[in-house]
Amino acid sequence: MCGRFSLSSDPAQLAMELDAVDEASAPPAGLYPDSAPTTPRFNIAPTTTVPVLTLDVPRESLDDGAGPAAPRRVLRAMRWGLVPSWTADSRRLPTLFNARVETAATKPAFRNAVARRHCVVPMDGWYEWVPGEPAAPGAGAGRKQPYFMSLPGDRGLLMAGLWEARRDPADPSLTQLSCTILTTEALGSLRRVHDRMPLVVAPGLVSDWLDPAVIGDPRALVDGAGGDLAAWAESVEIRPVSPAVSNVRNEGPELVRPVDPTEGMLF
Repeated sequence: MCGRFSLSSDPAQLAMELDAVDEASAPPAGLYPDSAPTTPRFNIAPTTTVPVLTLDVPRESLDDGAGPAAPRRVLRAMRWGLVPSWTADSRRLPTLFNARVETAATKPAFRNAVARRHCVVPMDGWYEWVPGEPAAPGAGAGRKQPYFMSLPGDRGLLMAGLWEARRDPADPSLTQLSCTILTTEALGSLRRVHDRMPLVVAPGLVSDWLDPAVIGDPRALVDGAGGDLAAWAESVEIRPVSPAVSNVRNEGPELVRPVDPTEGMLF
């Protein structure tokens, strides 16, 4: 679920829109990914560097001896695919690009991030693949058709996520930043393309979600704090797009265009 998405805005634009300090355009020394996310991107896959919104205490406030200042929003470059801080060899882990909201708090890979490190992953929309009809009775499913989900009018989406900071075992002066996107049970028409959907954060709840002291349990975004998720799900447009998106090497705005524009939306 949510294994591919698109994002057209660059970090500087996102930081301005989200009232955040932009550290994604030029990541500070000692952090990696150490380069800015490439935008626009229409076929973002796991392990790609993406811009991620977090809450942080300004470093200068810790250095002046006056105590920590109020947390601020920071946009950072992160690997999409969470790498837990305790991992000695990330190559032995699966690519943790999604976390189920129902179980994240109890899973070893995610529970520390649930308690301490919430984030928001901006996107324009995401892709899912639906198996086609069998070519003949008793045959296997037909070719998968990709669909693109987005809001009307090219409005952006803010998805709930978790993030981690991991010291590089080979060089403790380096810290790797990584993230995962939370998913929940699909609602409304979105059930036709997949049984899961990314967990959206309403713009008015972004600050509360980023601070685990305010919203500690991600399930609160499903159980009422997130507003009417069913109504949001029904507002999402679902359109068939080119099978070219199935190849991660393909890139370009044509990937999000309907394969038959004369018919418009599928649902």
